[in-house]
Amino acid sequence: MVRLAALFTTTIIFAAVSGYAQSQVVQGEYIIKIKSQKGATSNSRLSKGVSLIKKMGSAVHVKQAFWGSTMMHIKTNSQASLDQLRADPEVEFIEPNYKLTIDPVEVQPFGTAPGAFDSYDQSYADVQVTDSWAVAMPYNQGTKTVVAVIDTGLDMTHALFADSGAIWQNTAELNGTPGVDDDSNGYIDDINGWNYVSNSGSIYDDDDHGTHVAGIVLGVGQDILQSSVRESKIKIMPLKFLDANGSGTTANAVSAIYYAVNMGAKVINNSWGGSSYSRSLHDAYTYAHTNGVVIASAAGNSGSDNDTTPMYPAALDTPNNIAVAASTDSDNKASFSNYGLTVHVAAPGVAIVSSVPGNGCPSPGCFQMMSGTSMASPFVAGLAALLIREAPQLSGYQVRSIILSSTNTFSSLINKVSTSGRVNALLATQAAIAQAGTAAYNPSYTPVYKTERSVASDSAPTDSGGGGCGLVKALGAGASSFLDGSGSDSSGGMGTSGAILAMILLPVLLAVGLRRKTPLEVQQIQRRQYARYTLAKDLVLKIGDQVITTASDTLSLGGVSFSGTLQMNKGEKIKVKIEGLDQEMDGEVVWCSQKQSYGVKFLNITDQLRAQFSTWTLGLSPT
Repeated sequence: MVRLAALFTTTIIFAAVSGYAQSQVVQGEYIIKIKSQKGATSNSRLSKGVSLIKKMGSAVHVKQAFWGSTMMHIKTNSQASLDQLRADPEVEFIEPNYKLTIDPVEVQPFGTAPGAFDSYDQSYADVQVTDSWAVAMPYNQGTKTVVAVIDTGLDMTHALFADSGAIWQNTAELNGTPGVDDDSNGYIDDINGWNYVSNSGSIYDDDDHGTHVAGIVLGVGQDILQSSVRESKIKIMPLKFLDANGSGTTANAVSAIYYAVNMGAKVINNSWGGSSYSRSLHDAYTYAHTNGVVIASAAGNSGSDNDTTPMYPAALDTPNNIAVAASTDSDNKASFSNYGLTVHVAAPGVAIVSSVPGNGCPSPGCFQMMSGTSMASPFVAGLAALLIREAPQLSGYQVRSIILSSTNTFSSLINKVSTSGRVNALLATQAAIAQAGTAAYNPSYTPVYKTERSVASDSAPTDSGGGGCGLVKALGAGASSFLDGSGSDSSGGMGTSGAILAMILLPVLLAVGLRRKTPLEVQQIQRRQYARYTLAKDLVLKIGDQVITTASDTLSLGGVSFSGTLQMNKGEKIKVKIEGLDQEMDGEVVWCSQKQSYGVKFLNITDQLRAQFSTWTLGLSPT
């Protein structure tokens, strides 16, 4: 019989359906980024940062530096030291080291062990996996794409991986001297990956989740249940940052992403996430994009709308990120899956069979059914890896574009994912084959950070709750104990009573915030139909045959304002293309006499604008 075990699914801080947990932080730990400098390498700037920390003495020390970035993971319990660092002109930002965990979910038994003639294409959904094998490059041709599985580790003794040649190897360390960093990448004996929990090269999976995810990645390209294990088309680079209890940190997740990119992974799977936005994680995704790496990110298992309650890193807007919802065999959204127009595509995620650690199971090893967006995301990662085999020159952005344009669309997925579709392996493979001669293209991207939290709000973090959120800035310091979970609730978070009290007091808190403004400003805010935010976005304005490029000063769901000496006429009809949106907006030119500037009133508010607007303005205060 196949071994049964408790299932730990999706992902770090994918909160229970009943509500989102307060952000948790590791006490006394922070991530700091040193500003880049024109003409200076990342390593030289990082060295500058390390020197800066050393000058502060024993109050602060560096736990790890993120290879290839200008960020460091530091530890300090000194508020004075934090204030000093924040004031230093060399420092770009400091943020808490968020705590990450996995939530338990129900598991179904697979039944009897697979036989020699069983076939497996992930689920009963018509994703045309086996059809794609017939047109794809044979397993013994081309190069195996490296997929980094950043998770709970991997059972390398499992026959599926051990006998298929699927485990990535760092040849410099494999053929080097034990106990020596042979390739000078900052890791000693990282032969098959790295364990950020134990700070070692042992990446054994003590939770099941990572091995299950890795099996799904391989399964897009081969029958993983054959008792005579097939040669793989994909290499798995296991990077363990979640421990046996399903707990990890943002610092280690970020470090793992940099490692994956620097060591040659072309695809990364992140079957984890949380409700807290992290600039360091945003930077790591940007680094992957710049280097042509595509990332599949699980959308979350709370059954909630990611457009209004974003889950990260799925909600990050980097051009290489694919946010994946879970679908059923009948191509409906799984009941537990998060959704929204910031979620891009669906993939099978219900009762998915894959590998798990264990002994005593019939060949080819132990298997188990799991459900979650944790299972849907690696399907997309595996598909991306196979597309790269067909067209290895393509960037992560181009691979993402192929996947999102090669779906089967269903009415049941309209407004659930932006493509209204579920992935199709055959259509995507055929599209990749057709682009084998296409030149590589990777659009430029600069991250727009969502919020800048004061480290002072996290000066006394606890294991059970993190303090501070964007609302505190908008509503005033008096609101912080209700809105950031730092009140006297014994759990360290808001708790039910705290949440109710915050809701009751919200009108009072809003009044406190409004008292900071002049009577004219209050009157203007009260009469606005839509909240307006100071937000810089590139704009393309089309007025008849005239095309104007500029940038926004403020943005709302109702319109956009911009400065400059543009020649326009009040009431004139106009087309507006906003950076980050595929669709043009219809608008009408308006004039603000107070600011002596033009603006555009939107005549149509698209669903895409609504979805992106909530992401762009997360943590910002209305002007």
